[in-house]
Parts: sequence; structure tokens; C-alpha cells
Amino acid sequence: MGLIDVLLLDLDGVVRHFDPEVTEAIEKRSGLPPGKLHETAFEPRLLQSVTTGTMTRADWVTRIADTVGPVAATAWAAQRPTVDRDVLTTARAVRASGVRVCLLTNGTDRIRAELTELGIADDFDVVFNSAELGVAKPDLRIFMHVLRTLQVDRSAVLFLDDSAGHVRSAAAVGMRAHVFRTAGDLSDACKTYHLD
Repeated sequence: MGLIDVLLLDLDGVVRHFDPEVTEAIEKRSGLPPGKLHETAFEPRLLQSVTTGTMTRADWVTRIADTVGPVAATAWAAQRPTVDRDVLTTARAVRASGVRVCLLTNGTDRIRAELTELGIADDFDVVFNSAELGVAKPDLRIFMHVLRTLQVDRSAVLFLDDSAGHVRSAAAVGMRAHVFRTAGDLSDACKTYHLD
């Protein structure tokens, strides 16, 4: 194999995206102050519970509804994300070259169903979902779990995430880690490691 044996991608903010304007419109319709849905849904302790599997996505939405009301919470939870087709095209090309392409997401108990709904479940060799593993990024243990499961040398993993903190943790365990902002960042990283 070459320099890189595994391309490891974050899901939200890399492979799939939620439109912030949709959330803003829900807040406006519901009479909520700007940013209230994000602040409520991603309150650190609540987020930790849902992404480490101690709370289901359904229960998460119920807890959000306790603060913002059921109409806003239901509308927020029903948003349809879009898949970054440029990222997917690159990932498919890398995979076709023989490099494993995997996901590492701080997800909920519905991630596998959501990937199926988006039609991309078969595009990844392994899906590492924090809600199933009981530990979430940036905890170093989740990165070590990936390495053990894939039985791959740490320096042979190329990881991209839109969170600089998660990238720092991946680098701390020895992965080649890069911050993702646009599909161009993935293309550039792939060129750097001769995956193009």
C-alpha cells in the first residue's frame, strides 16, 4: 500500500451539511431569538449524552422541545441535510484506488438509518459512530479505537474534520489530520498524499 491506507472523514460539516438558513427560518416563525435552537440542541451536557449513546435522538428532540417548544423542535429535527457531492466524488475515487474510506462521527443512534436515507451508506467501509461506541471526539480513545479496529498504522490514516479540536486530537495520536472547510481541502490533502 501507499503512504495512506485509510481516508477517515467526519460526517457533519464534511460529507453532509445542514443549511443554517433553515434553522434561522424556524426560529423566526417560532418567535425564538437567533441562535436559540443551536444553543439549546448543542448545550454541552445534552450533546454529550446523545453523542455517547446515553440518550436517543428522539429523547434529545424531546429535551430540545422542553426549551423551544414542540413545533420548533420537530421542524428543526426534520431538516433534510444535503450531501457534498464533490466530497463524495473524491471519496469514491480514493476508495476505487484501493484505499479504505471510513466515517468517524459524533452521531446519534439514527446515523446508520440517516446514511441509508441519503443513499450513501454503501460508500464507506466502516462507520465509527460515537453513540454506538460510548465515547466521542475529541476524546483520544475514539481515535485509538479506530486504529485498533482497522489494524492500521496511525501515520497511514488521513483524517479530515471541520472541528480544529478534533483535528488536534487525531494528530495527537499520530494520524495525518487536516481541518476541512471546503471540498477543495479534501482534494488538496489527497494530492499531498498522492491519493488523487
